[in-house]
Amino acid sequence: MSKNNLTVHQSDERMFFLQRLLTRTQFAAPTHIFAPNINVDVNTLADIEDGANIVLGKCTDEAVALAESRDIKLYNIMKNERFQAINSRLTAEGALMVMIEHSIKSISDCNVLVLGFGRMGAAVAKVLSKLDISTDIATTSSLRPAYAFANKVVPMSKFDFAPYDIVINTVPLAVVNDADLMSMQKGTVYIDLASKPAINLEYAKYLGIDADIYPALPAKTCPYSAAKAMQEYISEVIK
Repeated sequence: MSKNNLTVHQSDERMFFLQRLLTRTQFAAPTHIFAPNINVDVNTLADIEDGANIVLGKCTDEAVALAESRDIKLYNIMKNERFQAINSRLTAEGALMVMIEHSIKSISDCNVLVLGFGRMGAAVAKVLSKLDISTDIATTSSLRPAYAFANKVVPMSKFDFAPYDIVINTVPLAVVNDADLMSMQKGTVYIDLASKPAINLEYAKYLGIDADIYPALPAKTCPYSAAKAMQEYISEVIK
């Protein structure tokens, strides 16, 4: 155990920076920090001290029950509104980097469709609107807020992807069937930001679509800023 009673479980570069940011922070109880995308299970808890603090983003129901029985306090960073807002913005900026790297066009020449207008979808749409990128939004929620960032708001059904150079999904559900996927042009860039893809990724790649899922994007594109957001949360909840 480190001198400041802290163990940062380093699974990516973001966690390396978090370790450095928390070097001088003192914790009264043993404190373990996991990346928000790591699902903590009972096997992980086997090496954790009774009475410890754990900061995480995901954990199994069995792990929650075991933690309660051993007086281990779980702090779920993904339930914090401020962290979610910052993480969504950083993810949207990361998606912009993927667009630039993968598109054969200037992004200013691209037509973009954003699937979903929850917290993440709104963050993506806001970043694109600031750059004056032509953007449509597909949503089942209230249409009026989406029109603040979109040229057009379309229903989340019977998709016609033909007009779009880039499609960004933020919905963690399979909302696009293979028949609709066939309308997506060869060479279209499909960026999935959700925990589960909205399309059949293998079929999309077979059709010649540049399709992939991008989990934990802030950890890859802006690891220091992602670590700073985690540090601010930890400093707030663990005294």
